[in-house]
Formats: sequence, structure tokens, C-alpha cells
Amino acid sequence: MLAFAGSLSFADPVPAGTKLEIRLQQPISSYKTPKGTKISGVLVAPVTDSGDMLLPLGTTVEGSVVSVRKVGIGVVHETARIQLQFDRVVLSDGESVPLQCRITEVENAREAVDADGRIQGIRSTATLSNRASGVLGSLAFGDPIAAIFTTAASASVLRFSEPEISLPAGTELIAELTAPIVLPKAEPILVPPIATTASERTDLGHLVEELPFRTYTNKDHIPSDITNLIFIGTAGAVERVFAASDWVQVDSLTAESTYATIRSVAENQGYKSAPMSTLLLGGQAPAYAYAKTLNTFSKRHHLRIWASSLKWNEQIVWTSSSTHDTGIGFSKKNKTFIHLIDTHIDNERAKVVNDLIFTGCVSSVQLVARPWIPKDAKNGTGEELITDGRVAVLQLNDCRGPQDTTLLAGNSLPVHGNRADRVTRQTVLTLKNNIMRDNAAVMAYSGVRTGVSELKKKDTPRPARSMEIDGDKYTINQTTGRKTDYTFTPAAIAQSTPETITEPGRWKPPSVEIGFRASWLGYTGGNGGGIGFILDSIDPPGQQVVIALGNSLQNGWNLGASVTIDSQKYFSQEFSYNRSFSTFKMGLGVVDNDTTSATVQSAFAFATSGLLTSQIAYNLLIHTRPKTSRLRPYFAVGPALQLMHLDDAPIKKAPSYFRLGLSNIGLIGAAYNFGSAPPLEGGGIFQPGFNYGGGIRYRVTPRWMIRLDYRETLTSQPDFWTKSKTSILSGVELDNATLTFVGPVFEGAMRQQRVGGGVSFTF
Repeated sequence: MLAFAGSLSFADPVPAGTKLEIRLQQPISSYKTPKGTKISGVLVAPVTDSGDMLLPLGTTVEGSVVSVRKVGIGVVHETARIQLQFDRVVLSDGESVPLQCRITEVENAREAVDADGRIQGIRSTATLSNRASGVLGSLAFGDPIAAIFTTAASASVLRFSEPEISLPAGTELIAELTAPIVLPKAEPILVPPIATTASERTDLGHLVEELPFRTYTNKDHIPSDITNLIFIGTAGAVERVFAASDWVQVDSLTAESTYATIRSVAENQGYKSAPMSTLLLGGQAPAYAYAKTLNTFSKRHHLRIWASSLKWNEQIVWTSSSTHDTGIGFSKKNKTFIHLIDTHIDNERAKVVNDLIFTGCVSSVQLVARPWIPKDAKNGTGEELITDGRVAVLQLNDCRGPQDTTLLAGNSLPVHGNRADRVTRQTVLTLKNNIMRDNAAVMAYSGVRTGVSELKKKDTPRPARSMEIDGDKYTINQTTGRKTDYTFTPAAIAQSTPETITEPGRWKPPSVEIGFRASWLGYTGGNGGGIGFILDSIDPPGQQVVIALGNSLQNGWNLGASVTIDSQKYFSQEFSYNRSFSTFKMGLGVVDNDTTSATVQSAFAFATSGLLTSQIAYNLLIHTRPKTSRLRPYFAVGPALQLMHLDDAPIKKAPSYFRLGLSNIGLIGAAYNFGSAPPLEGGGIFQPGFNYGGGIRYRVTPRWMIRLDYRETLTSQPDFWTKSKTSILSGVELDNATLTFVGPVFEGAMRQQRVGGGVSFTF
């Protein structure tokens, strides 16, 4: 921590509106932190005024939690809220100065801050994942089995977002002074410059000239970011200084990390090591890529670092480009979604310098002017790069004992309750959302309001960040300049230290599998069911008519989809949906015993109809080999629920309120009506069952698999006739006859078999 030196005097008042960058020193949670809790933080950017250093890095600020509102189980509130108030600055001599400020931003967070400085949590049911689940459910359009599958599959692949606010120790806040403050004026102890003599300054300037400054996209070689940082030190020092300042190395761009990124965006949750695109400098890919964020993918500090073949005092020289992602937008030029950046890239240069100085791992630092930097540069996605052209050069020490930036014990607090609490909360919040928002009127209003808000939105530049190195005082003003950019050869990184840069693995065992398959379908066991009517004549007596109605289920074919969660070494959980297409053969037999003629007359008729079966199943897959194996035989077992109906008596269209958006409520009503209607009159038959079988999965490529499956579903025989017995006899006169109903008659259970195969894509 930096201290004041010299005699005490007072500077001009620090004006209202001055920004303070504060790093929290303890965790705060809307679920667990009570109102009135004392809090503290440290400044991670200096406060200067007219060249005077008023508050250096590491200055402590203190305050309390003013108010807390938690979501709990969601009955009262859908969103969480916290208000923090810092009310005093603690100077290096222990004296404190009153402070009036308002929180304006939680850096790189999904949470917003309102005009009163209250941190507002997200609404879980407003996330893309929850909306996608609703859309998929609506696409089922009245088929409750398909709706159950889409709900279960989306819930297993995309989580229900956590609505409580969680600010771990190290969270960075932006505050704004709401009233001027007067602070002692003193000379701070600054980080010394790298070059102090004229010859050293000349050599440092030449070093900067030799380094390339413009990056290019990997695919189309479009000019992109401009370098704004140089590090001098070993590979180990680079790794340790960024680790000490809470920057993390990002993941490689793979199918698995892409899936994790999609989840982060859809769920509005954090992914601290989310991958970034590759940019080339001098034809080389970066040796390191670092990021710093809190709980969102859309906002993050990030940089790329390249090693050069140049040396400074026999130490390796690294160069870097840093920018701050501030949101996600759609690029008309690239026809895709892109990260939006703070176009004033000097802000990110200052952020990195301040973060690294705060660790105590920076021995010296210097700004070097580069008049050759283009004034109208844009990055690879077409955004402006506004800069003064200078590059910050940092000399790193060995960084074996960096300053601890989380001074207080305990870095986490409970964010939510137990599993029962979370399930209850998800149910309550989903039901409230369906009732209040999932209808045409509210959705139309929300769409109009969002569009108007986007039109009114103004692109306000972020406030400039100050740096500890006192600006121009340590700037080398280059007067030579160059006309072109240069390339350089790859560095011999192994010469820096015995520590090496580790490359991430190309393949990791998959955690999620999405599959599609086709199968032959057959039925075994039972006779398909049947009923009978016996009509005995009263006058004349002795005449009898027997009416028998039966059916058989014919073979067919099946299409299916599945989502499999490979959570353990030998066990997986699979949610599957099957749509079967087969034939229903109906038979009608009439036997007339006419005693007057002493003959038996009989007549038989047959008709066929398409039989559609929708089935959802949960299966526990038990593998004989671990998930790292290419070939994985398995056994499957679990419950199933299916719906059978005839295709010439299709599912009725959903009622109007269902089409207007009350998808869950409308679906329940549609399912009830459909299940209560006779199957021969447009209804269906719901059947619980038991699913079992096995198969083989074979990994063809790192992400694609083929599979062969055998599955069997054991259920009771479907009864297509009983509910329609009244309709069957609607035209029969019974004035002179008695009626005896027989049935339904079944022979054993029904076994539905599927043999087939398909392909799967894994993450």
C-alpha cells in the first residue's frame, strides 16, 4: 500500500462527481448479509486533482450495508436488492475523513445500479434460458409429452438462473462523490521510472519502436487491436502477477468452452475463463490470454500477451493489447453478435497498470509515446480505438510474495437455501411469471418498451481512469516515429525461466450429449385388447346378437431425440423423447343367432388407422467403460410416460388462451381434455411404463459419436374401446332386448420394442 510523505497541507476540495474505484474486502450476499453489516474496501485507482495525488492506491474506505432485500422462495419478491454506503476514508496515519458517495456500477456484473445507488439483481425468469424453455414448450403445441421433454431437457442443459446477489471479496465497485471532500495534500511515494538517464530513455524508445503494435484477426487477417502494454520479466513473473491481481487465463476455444459460453449468456451467469478469439501479432498467436470479470460474460477486462525476441537488461520483453468488453451487440458488418468495447482503450491500459502495481510486483513503470500510432484505427469488428498512442512499460519483479488483496477472512457466503428451497423458489417464480407475463398483451408491451429504450440509449463514454505513474512525468516523448509495422520472430520462452507455459488439452471427456436416432418399432405381448356386447331378445325370446370389437398393434418406426448428462465416470443421466409411427388395426365381428331360421349369421369387418405414440423417458445409463473410452457399451433403466392416439383423430388445437401465451396453464388444460376424451373420438391414452435396454456408443471424432440402441418399454395394454361404448351403441334399439357388456379383455402386458441407431454431438 502506498503512503504519504512530507508535511501536512490541504489541497483544493475534491469535487462532487469524482469517481472512486473500490475493491470490496469481504463478501456480501443478499441471502445472508444482514442490514447494518460493516464493510470496507480499498481504492484500486488513485484519486488525483490538478496533478496532486490525493488518494493513492490502497487507501481504505469504510461503510455499511444500508438495506437488503432477498428473493428467498420467491413469494414476495422476484429480484434481490442491496444498498451499500461508504461514509469515510481512512488515511495512512489512521485518521478518517467523512465521505459522501453513491455506488454507480458494479464492475463487470450482471446486476444494475439504480439512480439511488441500489444494486438491483436479475429476474431469473427474464433470462434467455428461461425464455428458450418457454418457447420450446410452446413448440410442443398441445402435446404434453413433448412439452415435458423440452422442459426437462432444457432444464438439464440450461440451469435456472440464481436471482440472489452475491458479491465476493474482490468485487470492484465504481462510486461517485455526491459532495466535495477536503483531503491532506502530500507527496505520494510513486513507482520509479524504468529509464532515468538519457541513454536509457533512448534505448527504451528504440525497444518500443522495434515491437509490432497492430494485431490482426486469425481468420481474415483484418487489422484489429493496438498494443498498449509492455511487460519485462520472466514467464513465471507474468503468471504470478496476474494471478495475484485476480486475472485468470482463459480457456481454449473448443466445443466444450463454446457450450459453457452459451450457458453463461443464456443463464446470465458468470464464466470467468470464457475463451476469446485469437489475434495475431507479427504473425504469432498470443502466449497468454487473461480476463477479469465477476458474474457475466458480456462485460470483462481482457488482454492478450505475446513474447518477443527482444531483451531489456537480459530479461524477456512481452507486449500486450488490452480492451474492456462493456456489452454484447449485433454487428451488421459481421452479421453476428459481438462484444462491444470501451473505445477509449487508454482506460484499460490504466486499469491493468493499477491492478499490477497494487500487487507490489511492479518494480518500475514508464509511459512511452508512439506518434506513429494511427489516429483513426478500428478493431476487427469495426469499433473505434481512441488512444493517445502511448504504451505503458512495466518492469516486473519476481513476484514471489505479492500483496494480499483480500485482507479479511472468509471469501464467500451462502447464496441460496437447500435443494428444497431452490425447487420451491423455481416453481413459485415460474408460476408468477406465467400468470403475470406470458400472455400476448404483456409480451407486446415489453417488446415495445425494449425497442423504445434501445432507441433512446446513448453511447456515453466511460470516465477516464487515472494511473499511479503520474502521467507525463514519466513519459518518453518519441520524435522519430516509423511509417510501417514490423513483424518479429517467436520468442524462446524456455530461456526465460525453467517454468513453462502449459498448453490446455485438446480434448476433455464430454459432459453433455445431444443425440438423434431412428429405430424399428415392434409390439410384443398381449392381443391389443377388445370388448364385446351381448344382446338377448326379450320378444321373441332366444334370439341373440354378439358384437365383438378388437384391435391389434402393428409394427412401425420411431424417431427420437435425447439429452444425456455425463456427470460421472461410469454413470450418465438421459432424458429422451420418442415419436413412434405404427398401425392400429380394428376388427368388428357380429354374430346373429336367429332361432327362427336355426342359422347363425356372422359378419366381420376390418379397418386400419395410423397410431402415433409420444414417449418421454428418464434412463440411468450404466457404462462398462469410463467416459474417456472411445467404445462404451451400456445398460439403461428408468421410468417412462407415453401418450397414444390415432392419427385420424388427432390432438385438438389448443384453446385460444394457450395460443396467446399461457403455455403452461393452457398445456395442462389441453392435456386434461385430451386424456379424458375417448381415444376413438379424438382423445388419447396416457400410460406410465418402465423402460430398459442397452446399447453401444462409439466416438468417431472428438465431438461426434454414433450409437446403436435396443430399448423396451413395459406398459399395460391400451384400452381404446371402453370409453366409446356409449357411442358404439348409439344407433342400437334396446326396447325388446337386454344388453350385457363384456370387457375389456387383455392378455398380459404390452412390450414396445425399439432397435436402431443414431448420432450424437458432445460438449
